[in-house]
This record gives sequence, C-alpha cells and structure tokens, in this order.
Amino acid sequence: MGKEAAMYGSGDRDWVVAARCRGVDTSMFFPQPEDGRGAVLRAERQAKEVCRSCPVIDACRVHAVRTGETHGVWGGMNYAERRAFERAMKLGRLQSV
Repeated sequence: MGKEAAMYGSGDRDWVVAARCRGVDTSMFFPQPEDGRGAVLRAERQAKEVCRSCPVIDACRVHAVRTGETHGVWGGMNYAERRAFERAMKLGRLQSV
C-alpha cells in the first residue's frame, strides 16, 4: 500500500480533499446498470482513468474496502475488483492495510 493509505487508513477522511475526483461529475463513478453493460463499462473506464493519476488512490481503495462500499469505482476498482483485492489481502497475497 502507498504511504497515503497508512496515513489515512484509520477511517480518517482527510484524504478526500486531495482526491483527483473532487469536483468531477460523479456519474462516471456510479454508473447505473439499467443504462446497459456497454455504458457501465465506458463509465468505469473513464472513472478509472481519473483514479490512475490520483495521489490518494490507495487511501480511497482502503476506505471502500473497510466500509464495505458495494457500488461504484473507488480507488480505481469496481466492486468485483475490490472484493478480489480484499480476498487477496485476507489470504496474505497483499500487504495488509
């Protein structure tokens, strides 16, 4: 995990002020399934592009995993990706956060 995850990993939400998505239209981070699979995948791709250069991507991901976020792109991952990430952490395949 990056330095910011350790710095903000205790439930502190101060990382939000440094997030690259701050002030961005959140609809790309929370696509609606009824819009169709293609639209959801496009929105997720756009959201992940914003996340890719975010200075607090790890803190965001940790927050989503720890709080059980089930919707949206957080820390560059959708829900299924975060679940896989969490399982890998539990199996010791990743550093703990």
